[in-house]
Amino acid sequence: MATNHETIKRELCESCCKQILIHQKFLVCSRCNKISHHKCGKHHFVYDQTIDQWSCNDCQAGRLVKYSPFNSISYNKYSPEDPEAFAEIEKIKICLNNCKLMSNKLINSQNFGFDRKPLAIFSNNIDGMSQNFDTLLAKLSLLHNQFDILAITETNINETHKNLYAIPGYASTFSSKYPNKHKGSGLGIYLNESFTGNVINELTIISPDIETLFMDISYQGQNFNFGVVYRPPSGNLKHFNQQIEKVLNVLSNKEINNHSIVCGDFNINLFKNDLNKSKFENIFFGNCFLPTISLPTHEKPGCDTSCIDNILVSDVNNVVGSGLLTDIKVSHHYPTVCFYDIIDTNNEGNEDTTDSQPFYYDYCETHVLEFNSKLSQKICVDNFSSDETGFAQFLECITNTMDECFKVSSTAVKASKRNRIENPWITNGLIKSINFKNFLYEKWKKSKTKTDTLGDPEIYEKYKNYRKRLRTLIISAKNMFYSKKFDNCKGNSKKTWELINQLRGKIISKSKSSFLVNGNLIKDRRVIANEFNKYFVSVAQILNDEAFRSENLP
Repeated sequence: MATNHETIKRELCESCCKQILIHQKFLVCSRCNKISHHKCGKHHFVYDQTIDQWSCNDCQAGRLVKYSPFNSISYNKYSPEDPEAFAEIEKIKICLNNCKLMSNKLINSQNFGFDRKPLAIFSNNIDGMSQNFDTLLAKLSLLHNQFDILAITETNINETHKNLYAIPGYASTFSSKYPNKHKGSGLGIYLNESFTGNVINELTIISPDIETLFMDISYQGQNFNFGVVYRPPSGNLKHFNQQIEKVLNVLSNKEINNHSIVCGDFNINLFKNDLNKSKFENIFFGNCFLPTISLPTHEKPGCDTSCIDNILVSDVNNVVGSGLLTDIKVSHHYPTVCFYDIIDTNNEGNEDTTDSQPFYYDYCETHVLEFNSKLSQKICVDNFSSDETGFAQFLECITNTMDECFKVSSTAVKASKRNRIENPWITNGLIKSINFKNFLYEKWKKSKTKTDTLGDPEIYEKYKNYRKRLRTLIISAKNMFYSKKFDNCKGNSKKTWELINQLRGKIISKSKSSFLVNGNLIKDRRVIANEFNKYFVSVAQILNDEAFRSENLP
């Protein structure tokens, strides 16, 4: 019987272009299904131990590498290991695998794209407040939803200069940079004004090896610890490990609903399989802290991508999302974000979250015209009597009409372009220029390959020059804005000094004071004043009682 050899199709090796016979070993790319001889594939394929698969160099270059230390671990029902431990590992794997790149469109969606609004945390190495603060504000102005906490590393400023970098709607807390160090030092935390927080001095460190800033924060009856950490690359890694282990040990032993969040730039690459990474993993895993960022957070021309920034949490069950912001990048570090649910689920059904949201009254011209029109129609339709009952009905009609026309929810106010977080000198033209700079950066980044990590030099030079010109334009726009302000204040010494104090950073803080009285957090100013009066009035009596006891001692 004759065999039709023309119907037999053999695969061709992608490397040597020869046929792959049945008895020969071969490799298949897990993504594009390219096939190659085993001997040929050694130079064109890469084995990824975390996912236990082979990938070709082309797919490997375009693939987002993720930190996943537990991907090779799977539950075996015949194993004597504790199944609850494997369940926790599965939760960590899901959290790290769900870490993704986030655009402004996703951040601007209602409740950040979740069923209810979580605690939104933003962390970034800004590489100098004086150089990149205005650019950061301009990019944050594109967001309709505000983050609750902004954590900044490498501020390169002292605590006394924090008011020069104020953000409307936030109360700032800074730690000074290390003495005689001009770059690569300094931490800052911006806390939403609806939150209250106090610095934890025992956990705040400023040294050549580690810098930390921690706060005890309260919001809607929930307390949690929050901190930002920076490890200088030139510091002693052994001393850093000792200090960070002490800090995490103290936090793990605190009994504050088991909510602790630590973010920052640790300058330890989690993609590298070396001793430094293993020691760092043992420290945060050993103190029950879990990472939420698995993507590369640092990109620099001529260097490999690395995962050196992270957000560590004490309870991964409360993490509803994490990732990197691709549209807000002011340095070589991507901003890392984490969405954390701190609301007690046991009391979720007992609280009405819709009524707890603040409302505002917007008396713009459009709303005033709408109010006049609606009120006129209601007065014509409803005939109010001249007695007290008619007056009460008329007053209720005015109140309801005002709520219909002027009452605006807090989310709508944040979405309004007139309430964006931005400095006045950041115009729409500058924002477009910033977006074009981001476009050039993304274009250069796409030109990079595994063999050519520097990318297209012409595109990078164009991006570099444009970035330099844009920074000069922002500085000149700021100078021009304040020059006009001073011209308008000529002859008015009061207005002039107000503007000078604004430039000097002498701004009255709007953050509400809070004190712990008998284990309860008190925010009411009248109650705080009364408690202070009670304390000082009772001081004399307490001293007399102590003196009387000491005299009667045998």
